[in-house]
Amino acid sequence: MKKKILTVLAGTMLVSSVSFAAPITDLQKSETSVGYNHYNLDTAGHNFNDDSFYLENGVTDKLVLGLEANSYSAGGSSDHTTDIYAQYKLDPNVRLIAGNRNYSDGPNKMFYGVGVNANLSSKVDGYASVTTSSIATEWQTGLEYSLNKQTALHLGYKSYKEDGLSRADGLGFGASYKF
Repeated sequence: MKKKILTVLAGTMLVSSVSFAAPITDLQKSETSVGYNHYNLDTAGHNFNDDSFYLENGVTDKLVLGLEANSYSAGGSSDHTTDIYAQYKLDPNVRLIAGNRNYSDGPNKMFYGVGVNANLSSKVDGYASVTTSSIATEWQTGLEYSLNKQTALHLGYKSYKEDGLSRADGLGFGASYKF
């Protein structure tokens, strides 16, 4: 079963460039995580900033609910999105993602995807996620370094493609705190 899930995940990542900015972290029941991420994205030779704040809570052993606010800025103009989402853990390392994205200049759009995380060493976890909607695809991958049991630093790569627009992608960093 795990091989089938990982095969579907790998195929999805190859076929569609797809995710949202919060890293995939392992939250247990009643744990909450707050975090910030900053990405410097490039689209067709133009740079812009993507800053996000997120709040996630492990509602049950299998369900994580989250809220994320993204702010995009370039050359004096800005835009933002707000995501409300759920992650359902198929097992400790694989989860299904579903949510709603509210665009400041347009409609709300439902999105769905998958996310994975894996322990790479005693202090480092790797993660990847892929999400898509009827107008956009996004994916993200990265590393999370635990400073202690509550605080972590993130380093990642994000790619976002909206219909009719150039792909935006680039490196980012962030921090999170669990309580």
